[in-house]
Amino acid sequence: MAVAIQGAVLIREYQQAYTDKIVYRRRCDNCGYLAPTPAISVSCLPYQAEMYGCYHAESFVCQFCGNHQVVKIQGG
Repeated sequence: MAVAIQGAVLIREYQQAYTDKIVYRRRCDNCGYLAPTPAISVSCLPYQAEMYGCYHAESFVCQFCGNHQVVKIQGG
């Protein structure tokens, strides 16, 4: 199960045979603004894989308050 550490709201998590897919939207932790951009998806290796898990990090500038927000998601 994936966990949004900061700067994101998880929408869905698909568990597939070869990869797991995490779908999320950007969220500003400073003001709570949820970005209107389309949802973003990232792929992770599934639990049964030898190299288990993933870590996704990116950053963006909030359109509402101008805060430089870091997005961190831990896959699992």
